[in-house]
Amino acid sequence: MTAPAHPSGRPPLRILIVEDSPEDAETYCRHLDRWEAFEVSTQVTPLGEEALEVLQDWQPDALLLDYQLPDMTGLEFLQEARPRCAVIVLTGVGDEQVAVQAMQLGAQDYLVKGRLTGTRLQQSLDRALNTYSLEQRLRRSQDRNAAVLASITDGFLSFGPDGQLEEFNGAAAHLLGTPRPADGAPFAWDESGAFRRAMRRAQDSGVFTTAEVPVSPTNRWLHARLYPSATGLTAYLYDVTERRQAEQRAQRQSLQLQGLYGAAFTLNTVRERQDVLNATVQIGRDLLGTGAVVLAVPNHPPGHWQFSGLDGPPPEGLHLALAGITPQTGAAVTAGDWTALPLIRPAARTVDGRAGELLGALLFPSAGEAPDPDTETLLLTLGQMLSHALTRSALVEADREHREHLEERVQARTAALERSNRELEQFAYVASHDLKEPLRTISSFTQLLQSRYGPQLDERARRYIDITVAGAQRMSTLIEDVLSVSRLNTQPSVPTLTDLNALAASVTTQLQALVNETGGQVHLAPLPRLMVDPTQFTQLFQNLIGNALKFRRPGTPPRVQLSAQPHPDGWQFTVSDNGIGIDPAYFERVFVIFQRLHTRDHYQGNGIGLALCRKIVEGRGGTIWLAGNPAGGTDVHFTVPQRPGEPGH
Repeated sequence: MTAPAHPSGRPPLRILIVEDSPEDAETYCRHLDRWEAFEVSTQVTPLGEEALEVLQDWQPDALLLDYQLPDMTGLEFLQEARPRCAVIVLTGVGDEQVAVQAMQLGAQDYLVKGRLTGTRLQQSLDRALNTYSLEQRLRRSQDRNAAVLASITDGFLSFGPDGQLEEFNGAAAHLLGTPRPADGAPFAWDESGAFRRAMRRAQDSGVFTTAEVPVSPTNRWLHARLYPSATGLTAYLYDVTERRQAEQRAQRQSLQLQGLYGAAFTLNTVRERQDVLNATVQIGRDLLGTGAVVLAVPNHPPGHWQFSGLDGPPPEGLHLALAGITPQTGAAVTAGDWTALPLIRPAARTVDGRAGELLGALLFPSAGEAPDPDTETLLLTLGQMLSHALTRSALVEADREHREHLEERVQARTAALERSNRELEQFAYVASHDLKEPLRTISSFTQLLQSRYGPQLDERARRYIDITVAGAQRMSTLIEDVLSVSRLNTQPSVPTLTDLNALAASVTTQLQALVNETGGQVHLAPLPRLMVDPTQFTQLFQNLIGNALKFRRPGTPPRVQLSAQPHPDGWQFTVSDNGIGIDPAYFERVFVIFQRLHTRDHYQGNGIGLALCRKIVEGRGGTIWLAGNPAGGTDVHFTVPQRPGEPGH
């Protein structure tokens, strides 16, 4: 039955009515004819099988489906037909379970025939058409999203606000080595927990987060980029296994290189043959990563070997591996369970003119497979280093008598120099001490002459007396300075674990009068606790801080800072000021005793302070030097090596 033409001119709404009751079908058509919003074109069939045939040739916009048909139920029809249109199921009685099942099979609405009116039918059709249209658009959108996700070469995962996995593309499945994970266990591949920790960081901070995640099932490393939002979190994964492997190889090579550097340093510090043999075994164990390393060197009679690194008799396999090497063997030789790395005398380092002599062999358990290029390079370099060390030990043994004789001569000359230095230091101490007595006499009687007969003397005589008194006082200061330098060598230093913060604070207190006079400031940064002579370091800080306050710019209050920072050998201290500065040409000269860059009219002193500082620092095993700074002043740096028992950095 076809409805008359509709004045709107819109295409007619095609509706298929599957209803075995002619009266009910007529009622539906009558209600639809009165629908003013649409022109309706209907087709009626009483059986489900007929309706299935109709759907093969005709595509309706909506389907009115009777639940109870003669040949099948409406649910069975939906299950078989899967119609591509809006569906309304009609039944004689209300049944919520039927309604739910119909909705699950694709129906958009459910109406009871006994309550049906034209308005209700039209409204239900209108809602069903809109719902079906939205569902189609949603399905197309989902299909597009699925296509987009499938086209993304990076792994993609999407999580809802509750952390449940929502999206998971094929690239992610490939990278993670798993199909879409179950909702209850989406992180079974994340054995390290790195991805979950990154998720928590992103969710807690609300900002973009990255992480590198090891994936055991695929033996990969993945770089994860996580983007949190109000609706959840998305993550992109891409494979960085090659980069990680390259980094691991570079790290392994770096460790091997560091090990070779350390081995070279160790081998350069040992000379005696037995020490070289012991060091060679230990170096082999460290670099090859196994404790079963043995060094074999030729012994007499020929064909016999001396072994280092064994607690008991050598295994039979060692001799099998040794039998495979000759002076012409270049690479490592594997025989049975052992590999032998031949150690050949370098041609340029022969003792007796023979080149290619077999010095020994380093033996270690065989790995059962050919070494990789990195290991081959390591073995080649190690063999060369050990060959040089063994050659050098042979040279040392051959030169022992001459060296011992030379050492005896050096020791004799050193003893003579030390004796001479002690005599000179004792002479300086005694001379300075004995000079103070006549100097006090000159000073005392000159002052007495000035006080008793000053009024009777003319201006020139009084000026001569003033010059004499000032000279005596300056001479006394010079003697005290000489005694200070002499005491550094004649009085034994008693190092104790000293808190340099307290010591520097005490020095600042002693210099407070000078600080107040100059309007200066002394800032003390945190200092370490070290084994030093407190008296000497008090002198050191007094001279350096005092100089920084004394040699100030006119009209500029001095600013002095004492700080310390870790140094490869221990600690480096810096005293920095904003004073008059020093020309770099005089950086070394100022450390010479009694050397001054200014007259006494400008700055007081005898030019002994920095010389005293150098003796204190060098006596402790450190070095001291000067440098300019951006403020135009001077930075005095000195190092203090760390000793056993001192706190670490």
